[in-house]
Amino acid sequence: MLSLQLSFLSVLLLFLSSIAATSATSSSTTSAQLEILYWPLTNPQPSILAHVSYNPTSPKPELMSYTPPNAADRISQHDLVRVGLYLSTPTNPKQWVGTVTSLSTLQGTGAQRPTLRLHLSPATHDIYHVSLTTAESASASTSTSTSTEDDLPALDVVLVPGELGPSPHLNRPIVVGPDGKDSDEFVEKTLFQK
Repeated sequence: MLSLQLSFLSVLLLFLSSIAATSATSSSTTSAQLEILYWPLTNPQPSILAHVSYNPTSPKPELMSYTPPNAADRISQHDLVRVGLYLSTPTNPKQWVGTVTSLSTLQGTGAQRPTLRLHLSPATHDIYHVSLTTAESASASTSTSTSTEDDLPALDVVLVPGELGPSPHLNRPIVVGPDGKDSDEFVEKTLFQK
């Protein structure tokens, strides 16, 4: 009777662990979607720039839709715009995260295309920052989409993986020579020895 209960428990434990492993695998392969916004400093509300789908394990995000700035915003090329997204934090459920750039950088010119960089956190693989740069149009590691207007270039999207910074070497033993002094001590030379 006891052996039957133990075998039943072991089968149940094996089944539950396989379900947990399957759900962990499927959750790591799911893609997340973001709404990237642009917000001219003179406007009271942001406008949707792009919808992006990304998988933290894949280096290429997918640009779902791209809406370039409207004609009214393109009249003044020297205006600054915010490009970013809203994140939910423990202290603020709707926190703006992004960068400020010129409208001409957002539009791109000639062979220069705007590149949207999505920065991933190293621990959680969530997007924590958005930046915008310009790059040559022949970039190999980006996801592109054609724009809705012929005079505007498409938008490139790149995932920037987060890297952990250097960690200090704490509690390293100090190597002491046979005479009890630190072996790394620098012996100062006298004026004649120099």
